[in-house]
Amino acid sequence: MIPHQAKAFLGTWAKAASVLRHVSPVLTIAVAIVTILEAIAGLGSLYVLKLLVDEISISLTDGSNGSLTQILPFLLLMGGMIVATITLQNVGNLLRLRQGFSVSEHITNEIQSRAIEVDLKFYESPKYYDALERARHGGAQRPAQIVTSAILTFRATLILIGVLALLASINIFLIPILLIPILVALFVRLFFTRKLYRWRMDRAQSDRRANYLDWLLTSIHHAKEIRLFNIGGYFRDRYYAIKTDLNAGEIKIEQTKFWTELIIALLGAIVFVTAAAWLLSEALTENGRPIGDVVLFVLLLRRAEGSGNEVVGNISKMVDDHLYLSRIFDFLALKPEFDSVETKVDVPHDETAKLELSDVHFRYIGADRDALKGVSLQLETGKVVALVGANGSGKTTLIKLMTRLYEPSRGQISLAGLDTRQMDPVEYRALFSVIFQDFAHYAETARDNVWLGDISAPADPDRLKLAADRAGASAIIEQLPMGFDTPLTKLFDNGHDLSVGQWQRLALTRAFYAPAEFIILDEPTSAVDPMAEYELFKDFKDKLEGRGALVISHRLSTVRQADYTYVLRDGKIVEHGTHDDLIESNGHYAELFEKQAMFYR
Repeated sequence: MIPHQAKAFLGTWAKAASVLRHVSPVLTIAVAIVTILEAIAGLGSLYVLKLLVDEISISLTDGSNGSLTQILPFLLLMGGMIVATITLQNVGNLLRLRQGFSVSEHITNEIQSRAIEVDLKFYESPKYYDALERARHGGAQRPAQIVTSAILTFRATLILIGVLALLASINIFLIPILLIPILVALFVRLFFTRKLYRWRMDRAQSDRRANYLDWLLTSIHHAKEIRLFNIGGYFRDRYYAIKTDLNAGEIKIEQTKFWTELIIALLGAIVFVTAAAWLLSEALTENGRPIGDVVLFVLLLRRAEGSGNEVVGNISKMVDDHLYLSRIFDFLALKPEFDSVETKVDVPHDETAKLELSDVHFRYIGADRDALKGVSLQLETGKVVALVGANGSGKTTLIKLMTRLYEPSRGQISLAGLDTRQMDPVEYRALFSVIFQDFAHYAETARDNVWLGDISAPADPDRLKLAADRAGASAIIEQLPMGFDTPLTKLFDNGHDLSVGQWQRLALTRAFYAPAEFIILDEPTSAVDPMAEYELFKDFKDKLEGRGALVISHRLSTVRQADYTYVLRDGKIVEHGTHDDLIESNGHYAELFEKQAMFYR
């Protein structure tokens, strides 16, 4: 291993060891102690074997019949060493299993935590998903594995050294016969370990695509369209084409590795047979080598073969773990950019607080133009503001900026005159309750689907009912088999599903349940009937109870009730004012209103 690779390997090993200390230092120490005891027991067995062979050889050489009384202690000691070795191996395996589970849970938790914390823009980059896939492919159990492999390598190396010492007592020239095949096997194994790792990493995106196709075919989300358009076979063929290519590439590497290792094993066998034949020929000559040496050589070589393979396998596994662990630790090193800014001001909770966007610009990563261009608007508590614009005009992007899921490329967002970038983002986001167009359908009970709007306290039955009344969802919930306790999913037993419009009403309930100072509704009635829309926005200000609201809607009958309206077009605010002002100005808003109104005449 060249110097910079060795340095990287040691760095990864240190990080893995730190994870073990963090998870369960006592368990880690216990694993290390038991593993070392396994090595000592293995060496002790070899030493007792040597004493036993020597005693038998002496008895045969001096012509005695070999008193059983002389040999029995060695046999009993050998039996004790075997029992001790097996016991220690079983205890070690159990402890390593517990350690693996503990570390796996910790790393999985860290990966999930990082996925929650990173900026939203990470989710819009294929590189993020590739990094996440590589981290998952790395395996959460690898930090425990790399340290365990190091301990097992140490154990096998101790046994191998003991074997070499015993071989040297027979003939020092037997040592190269053992070491050369082991070193060659180690080089080959490391070569193919790196080759297979690089191959898998280069195809991380193909693997993700295959997983996506499998999800398409097996989940309920697209089941209707897949059957309606009869496209299941098409997606299945694409899935198998990708998997066949991935599997074929990996099999090709494994086949090359197999033949290379087989040739090395054959050469090693030839050397072993030659050495054994030479020792046997010497033993058969008059006054030649004791037959015990031949027996011991055969037994030691078999033991050395096992220890050598264990050394090669564990070193190879350590390198493999290191390569994948570097991806895991790279992913865990991801940090949210603006969340790391030191909080300088407290989030104001003034009832008259005003949220103001001033000349805000924003551009997505990799885009060639701004999604928002010089946007300025205000949102106040106690007032309803509407935002109108065609699809793709930047309305949802604007919501993400207002709630600090993104930061502006240029311009400023302030609350009560204070720069929001100086506020704690989590505390700041608690000011908002948002229902997005692509609102979440949680596979939980109706109660939990609403309570998730504010998990800071146990679900309050009175607040749940009040929120449902305001959102017009009470009748829907009452008709459910178990009311609020009905699981809203077909994934589990006793589940019940809702229509799109009913889900939207439940999402509105969640928005009303949250104790936010601003409610943002992005197309809140796109899936409900006109009567339900009327009921929702009737006395809408009273339902807000002093909170500010931003309503985004294509239905201008809804927008008409707003105190103030902004018209967004191609990322710019092109008009703003009251409904009457905008109609009177005869601009883009008036044109949209007139086109919709003609259908009701």
